[in-house]
Amino acid sequence: MTDDCRRQLRRARRIPFPKLAIVAVIIAGAALASACSQPSDSQQTAQQQASDEQARKEADEKAWADAEKAGTAAAYTAYLQNFGSGAHVSEASQRIVALNETARKASDEKAWADAEKAGTAAAYTAYIQSFGGGAHVAEARQRVAELSRKEADDKAWADAVRAGTAAALTAYTQNFSSGAHVAEARQRLATLDEQARKDADDKAWADAEKAGTAAAFNGYIQKFGSGAHLAEARQRLAALDEQARKEADEKAWADAEKAGTASAFTSYVQKFGSGAHVAEARKRAAALETQGRKEVPTIDIQKTCQLAAGAMVKLMGGTTTEQDINACLDSEQKARDQIIKDRATYSSADKVQCMRTGVYLPSYVEWLTCLEMERDVRKMQQEERFGAGPWTLPRVKPAINSVGR
Repeated sequence: MTDDCRRQLRRARRIPFPKLAIVAVIIAGAALASACSQPSDSQQTAQQQASDEQARKEADEKAWADAEKAGTAAAYTAYLQNFGSGAHVSEASQRIVALNETARKASDEKAWADAEKAGTAAAYTAYIQSFGGGAHVAEARQRVAELSRKEADDKAWADAVRAGTAAALTAYTQNFSSGAHVAEARQRLATLDEQARKDADDKAWADAEKAGTAAAFNGYIQKFGSGAHLAEARQRLAALDEQARKEADEKAWADAEKAGTASAFTSYVQKFGSGAHVAEARKRAAALETQGRKEVPTIDIQKTCQLAAGAMVKLMGGTTTEQDINACLDSEQKARDQIIKDRATYSSADKVQCMRTGVYLPSYVEWLTCLEMERDVRKMQQEERFGAGPWTLPRVKPAINSVGR
């Protein structure tokens, strides 16, 4: 009921009416009261709006309460969609931002945990691609670089081990100087080098043994001064040297015996001072020299030298000194000794022809010159006739030897 109706009713009660009029007034008042109790259109619209606003507020509060209860980005987003101008729009937007950031961080951490669990370059690369601005991008890139380098290192090492050669291991150490397997690579290289050295040592020793010569053993010692067979090589060399010395000794002795001269035996003694036949060589030389002295006629070389010196003074002028005579005596004595040593090499005819004491001023020097010339001429004539030698008799067929048997 409006305020106007209330005022009109109060005025109607104060007016005096007769009974019938009172009845009419009462009826009119009732009608007026009834009319006043009905709202107008504007009043109805205002009431409806107030009611709608109240319902909207209640729905907004309920939707916000539901969104808060759910506490999810989807719930808050639904609230914003349904109540775009609701009382909690700003807070709902903030909540959505916070929840999205939390979800992003959670996803980032989960992806990082998965990448670390996998521990591969591919996993870290996938993390970087999915979370380019994530909290672990820098570390992920570092891990990728480390793993890529490690994978390359491990692959190169596997290839080197598979090849198993010094060249492959050396290439690994050069390409990955700070790699995980450098120490082992160097150990393997040292082992291979040592094995190669041993193989080369054994091969060289086998070659030296196969050759069996002093030159071969010397070559081994020069190349492998600390080789495994050095001591044995030296022993072999010593044995070969001793054998060669013995063979040379025996050959020299055979040559001396074949010559049969004092000079030959003396030469043997000079060359092989500790040879097996030194004592016998000295004995032979002494015996031959003694015999030679007996066979070589004696000349008065003092007289010969003095007369020869006087003859030279007459021919050339000047004076004769004692030094000249001594030089002559020395030459004569040496010539005599040489004749005695080599007398076995001279023929009897040459001795008769050259060694004559009845001539004027006989001289051992002249005798030696004559003997050597005759011997050498005869040797030359023999070589011209038969060749330089050595000579071998022709082989005779057995049938020839059996004839007449």
